Amino acid sequence: MWIWLDQLTHWHWLTLGLLLLIAEAFGAGGFLLGAAIGSLVSGLFIYLMDSAFAWHMGWQGQILLNAALCTIFSLLYWRYFRNDAANEERPELNHRAAQFIGKKLVIKDTIEFEGRIQIADTLWKVKSDTVLNVGDHAEVVGADLDTLTLNKLKVLFLFRMPA
Repeated sequence: MWIWLDQLTHWHWLTLGLLLLIAEAFGAGGFLLGAAIGSLVSGLFIYLMDSAFAWHMGWQGQILLNAALCTIFSLLYWRYFRNDAANEERPELNHRAAQFIGKKLVIKDTIEFEGRIQIADTLWKVKSDTVLNVGDHAEVVGADLDTLTLNKLKVLFLFRMPA
């Protein structure tokens, strides 16, 4: 095995980088991208050292260089590119219950701290700190995966809105 390691060249690192890029294309979600770029840059650096300076880097140095570059590029990817996906403009887009936060409702069935309410075509579990009676107005103030949190609104109208 040590004899094979003595024969490492830039082609091995370039090949590894391309294989990692291909694996990334199959859906690794950015996990292999730093290692792929690190391996490609390692291959280019080793090629330049061999051709421009006629200096052959030993296998220990090549592996350390590749490990360092893969770590650096992975950290750069997660620091600068991955954070953009987390800071999207509409974080509630794929969280259906969160889309109802701020929605005002008229209660059609009495809810005693926990119950169910129909919004559009879905029956949602709801919870509240107070008892909500028929005709009360409530606002959705929180949302878990499948539970909406309601707060009773104080209505200051001279007449009641139809239910």
